[in-house]
Amino acid sequence: MGSGKEEMSEEVKTARSYRSSVVDDNAVISLNLKWLGQLCILASVLGWSGYKLLDRLEDVETKLDEQHIQIGDLLNKQILEEQVKRKELEEKISFYEKEFNINPLSWGKKKRRK
Repeated sequence: MGSGKEEMSEEVKTARSYRSSVVDDNAVISLNLKWLGQLCILASVLGWSGYKLLDRLEDVETKLDEQHIQIGDLLNKQILEEQVKRKELEEKISFYEKEFNINPLSWGKKKRRK
């Protein structure tokens, strides 16, 4: 009986030795294959959805750039049209100011010609 206890104590001392440079020679890493498969599927789905999201963002950026250019062109066209209309209105106003005198106090005065 005494020899059995000694054998058990030796097994405990030699089975795991933290004093040596190697932590454990009998290291067992147990991975559940179902979890590993689910993890791989999750990683691939996340990668695919990230890729699709980046692709959609690139499309939106290119469309936004095109719209920005189109808005700039339309704005320049509208500014030119507004300038032409303003010039026509100024010409009409200057014509009416020269031809029609609506001041009743100056109706009796004759126009001075140079």
